[in-house]
This record gives sequence, structure tokens and C-alpha cells, in this order.
Amino acid sequence: MRTSIAEKEELVASFPRLSREMKGILLTRTKGRGVLLLRLRMLSLLTSYEKLTVRMLFYRCVSMYNYPNSKNFYKRLQYSLKAVRKLFPEVGLKFEDPTRQVSAPPIPRPKIELWLEKASLEFYLGKVAERYHVPTLSSRGFGSVTMFIKAIERARRRGVVRILLISDHDPSGLLIAEVTKREMPVRVKRIALTMEQIKRYGLPSIRVKRSDSRAKKYIEKFGDRAWEVEALPPRTLLHIVEEELKRNITPGLLKEVRLSEEALRVTSRLEGEVGEWLREKAAAMLKGGVGREEARRRLKAMLKGLIEESEASRPG
Repeated sequence: MRTSIAEKEELVASFPRLSREMKGILLTRTKGRGVLLLRLRMLSLLTSYEKLTVRMLFYRCVSMYNYPNSKNFYKRLQYSLKAVRKLFPEVGLKFEDPTRQVSAPPIPRPKIELWLEKASLEFYLGKVAERYHVPTLSSRGFGSVTMFIKAIERARRRGVVRILLISDHDPSGLLIAEVTKREMPVRVKRIALTMEQIKRYGLPSIRVKRSDSRAKKYIEKFGDRAWEVEALPPRTLLHIVEEELKRNITPGLLKEVRLSEEALRVTSRLEGEVGEWLREKAAAMLKGGVGREEARRRLKAMLKGLIEESEASRPG
């Protein structure tokens, strides 16, 4: 049965969060009540979040609007989201598929790291980790030998004592935690997704793939259902991560890190100006026939003299 214009207008009017312009575009560019309703619901959800992954949006729709937790609906959502992103380019800024492996703030001091099974979660959780100056690592599934070698060296160099791990509650996600504990010479705590969290928040599940070689052992213990991290409400996931970071970072250390960060902001521009001045001096010396090593020695002596003069001129 074809949906009338009046019915569409009534449906659109039931979403007060959306702008008049958005509603007008959706009315003229969307056919079918079901498609229009899904697009309205997606846009309404997206107005509540600064960042989101597609999988998180999928689970919000499943949890809040009783859409089926199925591959078919996920494909349907992706198709509609693609159309919505074309209609509203600003929506695309809320999503990202990052490819970087290690992300560290300017001054990573706390002796912990946040490890994520999925790269898309790094985009969503990166800001809260950066706020506490905690490096993040996306293993993109099972970590490679090279990844672990680099992580062990990084832990030794920075004095890392603990890894906070986030992975799905499925055969692969649980095994990733076991492998990480076995390979890393530091404490590893899996902070999500846990069975306690699954029960507490009543998270929707997916069927375990029996073709997975790791499925048999998992099914014997947990049954044939699995759960993805993205099934957690986004703000709940942020809260879980932030509370764990707070428990692992002392207020004194966080204060010291933020003071260092502020000092970096103060000196960064000066460093650029000093660097430019040094380059000009070096260029003049080289032009005058002075060798590189001698020019470096003279510049070092000039800087030392300036620092000593500054120190001597400071009041008692």
C-alpha cells in the first residue's frame, strides 16, 4: 500500500530533534514508509552522539526500535545509511574506519595502555583515552608477532605495567584475551565485554558461527550465542572505559601530565621561532665556509651562552 504525502508528513513531524531542512529533504527524497522511518530514526540517534561506529548505530536501532538482530537488517541499515550520508554530508563526519595501529597522546605518561580488538572502536574511544594520556592500540583481530614484539619493547621502554583490553564476547574475542595474557609480560585486564555486562544491560546477541574452529569450546561453556562490544549503549561503553582509566591513574600523576601538556603548549611556538633563528645562523655560517660540525659546535655554544646569561640576570 502506497504511503500518502500526509502520512509521511505526520511521520516526519514525530521527530522533533531533526531540523526542518532535514525533514524536507527526507520527504522529497525517500520512498516508502519503512525506509523513511528507518532514516528518521537513524538521524535522530545520530544527533545524540558526536561519534559513532556503524555497528553501534545498528545495535541502537535493534535495542531501541526492535529491529531484527540479523545480517539482513544490518545490510538494510548500511544501504539506508549510505543514502543518508549522500543527502547529509555532515553525517559522515560522525563515522570513521581508522587504519592506524598505535595512537599515543603527546605526553603518554600513565603506565597503562588501552587495547581494542576493532579499529572502529579506537575512533570512538580515542578522545577519552587521550584525555587521560593513555595510548591506544588496535589489534584488528588477533595481533601479529611483530605487533607483540613492538608492544613488549614499548612496555619495557615506558614502564607499562597493565593493559586494559576490550574485545567481543565470542570465540575469537575471548581467545584474543588469552593470547594477549600469554604474550605480554604485564598484567592484562579484559574490561569489556563481560558476561556480567551482558546480563546487566540485557544486550542483544548473535549466533555463534559453528564453522569457527574455536566455536566448540565456547559453546560448551556459554551456549551458541555471542555478543559484540558495540551492543553496549555508547555512553555506557565510554563510562566503563573512563572508570577503569580513573582507577588506574592517580590524581597526582594526571595533574603532572596535564601540567606538562600545558608547558608543551606554551613552548611549542617558541621552539618554532628558536628553530628558525638557528637555521638562519647556520645558513650564514655555511655560506661563509664554516663546516657542518663547526657550525653545530658554535650554535651549541651560542645557546649555552644565552641560557647562562638568562640565568645570571634572574633576580636573587
